[in-house]
Amino acid sequence: MNKLKKILPVILVIIIAALTIAFRSIPKGSSWEGYKILYVQKDIPQTTVEKILISCGISNFVDLNNQHAPIMLTKDSIEEAMLKINIQSSENRYLYDRQNYFFDGNGEYILYYIPNSEAKYLDDAIALLKKQGYNNGVDNSAPYLWMLPAVCTLLAIILCFFSKNKGFYIFTAVFPCIYIFCNAFYSSALAVIILLLCIFTISNIYQRKGALKKIISNYPVMAALVVSVISAFSSSFRSGIFYLLILSASFFAMLTVSNIKISCQKRYDFNPVFIRSAKMISPYGGKRNIIMPLLLAGSVVVIAFFALGSFNLINVKSTSGVALPGKANTQDERLPDLNAFYRWNWNVLTNPYRSLNQDSSDPDTITYPRFEVVDGLIVQKNQVMNYDQSFKDSVYNSIDNLDFNSIESVIKKQGSGFTAGYINSVAYNISLFSIIMMIMCFVMLLFIYFSAMISKGGNR
Repeated sequence: MNKLKKILPVILVIIIAALTIAFRSIPKGSSWEGYKILYVQKDIPQTTVEKILISCGISNFVDLNNQHAPIMLTKDSIEEAMLKINIQSSENRYLYDRQNYFFDGNGEYILYYIPNSEAKYLDDAIALLKKQGYNNGVDNSAPYLWMLPAVCTLLAIILCFFSKNKGFYIFTAVFPCIYIFCNAFYSSALAVIILLLCIFTISNIYQRKGALKKIISNYPVMAALVVSVISAFSSSFRSGIFYLLILSASFFAMLTVSNIKISCQKRYDFNPVFIRSAKMISPYGGKRNIIMPLLLAGSVVVIAFFALGSFNLINVKSTSGVALPGKANTQDERLPDLNAFYRWNWNVLTNPYRSLNQDSSDPDTITYPRFEVVDGLIVQKNQVMNYDQSFKDSVYNSIDNLDFNSIESVIKKQGSGFTAGYINSVAYNISLFSIIMMIMCFVMLLFIYFSAMISKGGNR
């Protein structure tokens, strides 16, 4: 039973760390590989938007106005004639379904796909559209916020040098660092900074007499810890849940370190003990180490600066609640995929040669007679067409030969296995609640800083 108590915290720590990494919540980048989506209110003429885009230097955009039947047919061929005759039949439903890629989920905006090579001109286009009173925006484009885990990790490393129990601190502080790498959000970063402070505080009075009472009675740190939990939930409910798990992991890590320490002490007849109790020790490292709170406050200032600096960018370029086509876990039935494109090509190319007596379902093999002149004689030969991988590959490659910027070329750019659905256009939304929590975190850390400045505690 005692062995289970020692092993169980280690198992739980490993499980929580694995779950945090496996179910990480990372800010998304652009919803389309190689493209950004500009969306403009539907009642604005497409020709007006096109002129603005061209005037700003964007010419290779993909929009509904420039779409044609995405197939290369010989002029005046029987395939072309049959396509024109049956253009409104159910066989050509793909031509109408593909138009959904140019509208948001509610049909309120028309979409324009801008290649990344010309995305640098988007700001000018957006400014012109807004100047004329046209409601518009672009899809999510927030990159992974590397600055946040970098600041938190650097802070954790620096605090390690000031910690009086480095082994204890390192083993417990690694989990908040894992969390921020998997949840790189501003309010989550501030929550991690507070957690690192709490771990640092505990490490400095670890194993001293009255340590538990000292920790519980340290009301500023306890209040800051509660604020950090609320701050983590302000990012998202999912981030908050995993923050609670990380808190648990840090606690289990402390138990593991304690168990290891006890096991090591049993090997010796004599073990040194601390003379001074926890009550006599400054949890912040004493006045000579007052640089620690300065580092904490500085880290918060850096994060707050970048967070506040990003508001204007986010507000200018996105409108909350706009559902745009993009990569999703499952294919939305309103957005046809390349398999529908292959089947539509098959129907167009084989429709003139199908027997009217055949079953109405689409056959995967078509045989029809062709007549050729051989040695002055007209000879009949059977032509066979198969709907197989070879046919799909030829259709896939033909996308590059289309004489217009097609939506199929955009889908092809996404690679194999791409599934399209409607996703929210806001890449990273900093809510008012998150702003309030960041301010509260900042105030709590400043309060702890001034508490350390006036602390009368001694040094070890």
